[in-house]
Amino acid sequence: MQTRDLILSLAVVLLLVSAPRAFAQLDTHPLSPLRTLGYFNSDTGLFEPLRTMAQEGELPPPVTPTTGTLVFKFTITMKSTLPKNAILICSAQGAVIETTLSETEDEFGIATLESGNTYSCSVSMPYSWLLNTPSSDKIILSYKAQTLEALQVTAANGTGISVTSTAGRSSSHTIPSIPVPPSGATTTETVSVTL
Repeated sequence: MQTRDLILSLAVVLLLVSAPRAFAQLDTHPLSPLRTLGYFNSDTGLFEPLRTMAQEGELPPPVTPTTGTLVFKFTITMKSTLPKNAILICSAQGAVIETTLSETEDEFGIATLESGNTYSCSVSMPYSWLLNTPSSDKIILSYKAQTLEALQVTAANGTGISVTSTAGRSSSHTIPSIPVPPSGATTTETVSVTL
């Protein structure tokens, strides 16, 4: 009797363990872990899979970096006196925008007094851009000159002192865009600013 109960118990356990696997075999549409990217074409009423360049047999050519240096030379004339606790800074930006990417370089410098109320400042921006069409691209150029003044702030209860900066006068402009120079070139822009 005990052997019969043991065999019956094992048969029930085996049935319970194997039942989910047996029922899973009935599904005729297994889920695919890979999905196809695409879109519904409303003109044809069909699903159109997206094609990659590799599927079309076209691999993009390797892009050689376009390198060089943009140099901005500023001559800044101050019409008002620069406060004793202030500095005069200059900054420049060069940007290239293509359909698939954009590249930007920024840099700044601190102006030095040349004579009277005339200051000079220079900004040098080395760049290395992965441009697809450098021969037809343009660099968008902009610049800014501004004063920054340091202020000493004392807490109301007199227990703490902090120094903070605040922007004073500024002047910013864009200049006409230029073609991307040949790789390795240094391009200099001369800028005159009055503050």
